[in-house]
Amino acid sequence: MPNDADSSASIVDLSRYSHRRSWLYLAKRLAWHCMQVPFWNGMPKRMSFLRVALLRLFGATIGKRCLVCAGVRVWEPWNLVMGDYSVLGTGAEIYNLAQITIGSNAVVSQESFLCTSSHDYSDPALRLFSLPITIHDGVWIAARVFIGPGVSIARGAVIGAGAVVVRDMPSMTVCAGNPCRPIKPRIMRAANPGLRD
Repeated sequence: MPNDADSSASIVDLSRYSHRRSWLYLAKRLAWHCMQVPFWNGMPKRMSFLRVALLRLFGATIGKRCLVCAGVRVWEPWNLVMGDYSVLGTGAEIYNLAQITIGSNAVVSQESFLCTSSHDYSDPALRLFSLPITIHDGVWIAARVFIGPGVSIARGAVIGAGAVVVRDMPSMTVCAGNPCRPIKPRIMRAANPGLRD
């Protein structure tokens, strides 16, 4: 009698997996891959202007005074939208086979992974699917957060370090955990004009 591993293997047939892309798409991906030297780890933060320029050249929509740090990996620039004054921190991974929209004044911190795609585990061929991710204005995604396909993070939310976000999170709320869940309201102090960065 087959064990559980043998029986589960018999219901998955990866020989049927197919994720075809046109030659034009593959050429575009190759051209983008060849332009990524300024994104490598160890490159100075002050090269952000060049990284932003290259992303725009390849179809990204990026607002004014955005910061894109070294080590950021963007899979498809033409599926990236960033509002004004937003940040992609060092080593952030933007796996955007569907559109990722990041609002204004939003921060995606170091080594966070925004992933628009997954596999349909109910399909024997494990076909790929993609759903957009939306991060609204004023959101802070802390370090090493995973955000899955189809998720929307509402205005002003904070997602704690290492969280795994697989459903929408509410506005002006501190959220954390695996799976991520709302913890408490985000209370903002009044702006102090005497404080400096």
